[in-house]
Amino acid sequence: MRTWITDTARDLLDDPSPGGPVNLDEIAACAGVTTHHLRAYYGSVDAIITDVTAEPSGSARVGRC
Repeated sequence: MRTWITDTARDLLDDPSPGGPVNLDEIAACAGVTTHHLRAYYGSVDAIITDVTAEPSGSARVGRC
């Protein structure tokens, strides 16, 4: 699940949509989980960014919502 979330966040951060910075609700929606479920793994977008930058890119999951 954590990989699914970080892959989704990476996609959103690499190609941000207009309207401001990416938030937890957007990441959760695009990952197909509830915000409550996402918060079981991450408490903030900054925590996700930390994991995204620590992981090598090029995972098996491609795309975003």
